[in-house]
Amino acid sequence: MSLLTKKLLFLCVLTLLLLHNVIGFGTHHVILTNDLDNNLDLTIHCKSKDDDLGVHLLHHGDTYGFKFRDRIIGNTQFYCSFQWTGEFHHFDVYIQSEDSKICGNTCNWSVKNTVICRTTSYEGYICFQWH
Repeated sequence: MSLLTKKLLFLCVLTLLLLHNVIGFGTHHVILTNDLDNNLDLTIHCKSKDDDLGVHLLHHGDTYGFKFRDRIIGNTQFYCSFQWTGEFHHFDVYIQSEDSKICGNTCNWSVKNTVICRTTSYEGYICFQWH
Protein backbone atom coordinates (compact mmCIF):
# COMPACT_ATOMS: atom_id res chain seq x y z
CA MET A 1 0.00 0.00 0.00
CA SER A 2 1.45 3.38 -0.98
CA LEU A 3 2.09 6.15 1.52
CA LEU A 4 -0.61 8.32 -0.06
CA THR A 5 -3.17 5.50 0.27
CA LYS A 6 -2.24 5.01 3.93
CA LYS A 7 -2.66 8.72 4.65
CA LEU A 8 -6.04 8.83 2.92
CA LEU A 9 -7.22 5.75 4.81
CA PHE A 10 -6.05 7.27 8.09
CA LEU A 11 -7.94 10.52 7.36
CA CYS A 12 -11.10 8.57 6.51
CA VAL A 13 -10.94 6.58 9.75
CA LEU A 14 -10.25 9.72 11.80
CA THR A 15 -13.20 11.50 10.19
CA LEU A 16 -15.54 8.59 10.92
CA LEU A 17 -14.40 8.47 14.54
CA LEU A 18 -15.04 12.18 14.98
CA LEU A 19 -18.46 11.93 13.34
CA HIS A 20 -19.44 9.10 15.67
CA ASN A 21 -18.07 10.85 18.78
CA VAL A 22 -15.55 8.14 19.58
CA ILE A 23 -12.90 10.79 20.19
CA GLY A 24 -14.70 12.96 22.77
CA PHE A 25 -16.93 15.79 21.64
CA GLY A 26 -20.00 13.82 22.74
CA THR A 27 -23.41 15.09 23.68
CA HIS A 28 -23.67 17.08 26.91
CA HIS A 29 -26.76 17.98 28.91
CA VAL A 30 -27.43 20.95 31.17
CA ILE A 31 -30.38 20.59 33.53
CA LEU A 32 -31.64 23.56 35.58
CA THR A 33 -34.10 23.16 38.47
CA ASN A 34 -36.15 25.92 40.11
CA ASP A 35 -35.45 25.54 43.84
CA LEU A 36 -36.38 29.10 44.80
CA ASP A 37 -37.96 29.69 48.21
CA ASN A 38 -41.66 30.58 48.62
CA ASN A 39 -42.74 28.67 45.47
CA LEU A 40 -41.56 31.51 43.22
CA ASP A 41 -41.64 31.18 39.45
CA LEU A 42 -38.29 31.44 37.64
CA THR A 43 -37.70 32.81 34.15
CA ILE A 44 -34.61 31.41 32.42
CA HIS A 45 -32.97 32.59 29.19
CA CYS A 46 -29.95 30.57 28.00
CA LYS A 47 -27.60 31.38 25.14
CA SER A 48 -24.25 30.52 23.61
CA LYS A 49 -22.24 32.47 21.07
CA ASP A 50 -24.10 30.65 18.30
CA ASP A 51 -27.46 29.66 19.82
CA ASP A 52 -30.29 31.41 21.64
CA LEU A 53 -32.38 28.80 23.44
CA GLY A 54 -35.23 31.18 24.19
CA VAL A 55 -37.05 32.18 27.35
CA HIS A 56 -38.54 29.52 29.64
CA LEU A 57 -40.81 29.88 32.67
CA LEU A 58 -40.28 27.33 35.44
CA HIS A 59 -42.68 26.90 38.31
CA HIS A 60 -41.18 25.84 41.63
CA GLY A 61 -39.66 22.35 41.32
CA ASP A 62 -39.78 22.35 37.49
CA THR A 63 -36.71 21.66 35.37
CA TYR A 64 -35.48 22.89 32.02
CA GLY A 65 -32.76 21.07 30.13
CA PHE A 66 -30.93 21.28 26.86
CA LYS A 67 -28.33 19.22 25.07
CA PHE A 68 -25.51 20.10 22.72
CA ARG A 69 -22.16 18.96 21.41
CA ASP A 70 -18.84 20.57 22.27
CA ARG A 71 -17.13 22.48 19.51
CA ILE A 72 -14.19 20.65 17.99
CA ILE A 73 -12.31 23.91 17.58
CA GLY A 74 -12.80 26.65 20.15
CA ASN A 75 -14.66 26.57 23.43
CA THR A 76 -18.39 25.87 23.90
CA GLN A 77 -19.93 28.16 26.50
CA PHE A 78 -23.56 28.51 27.61
CA TYR A 79 -24.71 31.24 29.94
CA CYS A 80 -28.16 31.87 31.35
CA SER A 81 -30.03 34.74 32.92
CA PHE A 82 -32.32 33.99 35.87
CA GLN A 83 -35.16 36.28 36.85
CA TRP A 84 -37.77 36.14 39.59
CA THR A 85 -39.65 38.69 41.68
CA GLY A 86 -37.25 41.58 42.31
CA GLU A 87 -34.12 39.64 41.25
CA PHE A 88 -32.03 39.28 38.09
CA HIS A 89 -28.84 37.20 37.85
CA HIS A 90 -26.72 35.52 35.21
CA PHE A 91 -24.31 32.61 35.32
CA ASP A 92 -22.11 30.52 33.00
CA VAL A 93 -23.76 27.08 33.24
CA TYR A 94 -21.27 25.38 30.90
CA ILE A 95 -17.72 26.26 29.86
CA GLN A 96 -16.15 23.47 27.81
CA SER A 97 -12.60 23.91 29.08
CA GLU A 98 -13.78 23.42 32.68
CA ASP A 99 -17.12 21.64 32.73
CA SER A 100 -16.50 18.91 30.16
CA LYS A 101 -14.19 17.30 32.74
CA ILE A 102 -16.20 18.16 35.87
CA CYS A 103 -19.72 17.43 34.62
CA GLY A 104 -19.02 14.55 32.25
CA ASN A 105 -22.15 14.26 30.13
CA THR A 106 -24.52 16.14 32.47
CA CYS A 107 -24.35 19.35 34.49
CA ASN A 108 -27.21 19.52 37.02
CA TRP A 109 -27.93 22.97 38.44
CA SER A 110 -30.18 23.97 41.33
CA VAL A 111 -31.26 27.62 41.20
CA LYS A 112 -31.70 29.07 44.69
CA ASN A 113 -32.38 32.60 45.93
CA THR A 114 -28.82 33.40 47.05
CA VAL A 115 -26.71 30.84 45.15
CA ILE A 116 -26.68 28.44 42.21
CA CYS A 117 -25.51 24.89 42.96
CA ARG A 118 -24.05 22.19 40.71
CA THR A 119 -24.21 18.46 41.38
CA THR A 120 -21.76 16.10 39.66
CA SER A 121 -20.37 12.68 40.38
CA TYR A 122 -16.87 14.23 40.22
CA GLU A 123 -17.23 16.95 42.86
CA GLY A 124 -20.58 16.29 44.53
CA TYR A 125 -22.72 19.30 45.47
CA ILE A 126 -21.07 22.73 45.27
CA CYS A 127 -22.64 26.19 45.32
CA PHE A 128 -21.53 29.44 43.67
CA GLN A 129 -22.41 33.04 44.41
CA TRP A 130 -24.31 34.90 41.72
CA HIS A 131 -22.10 37.04 39.44
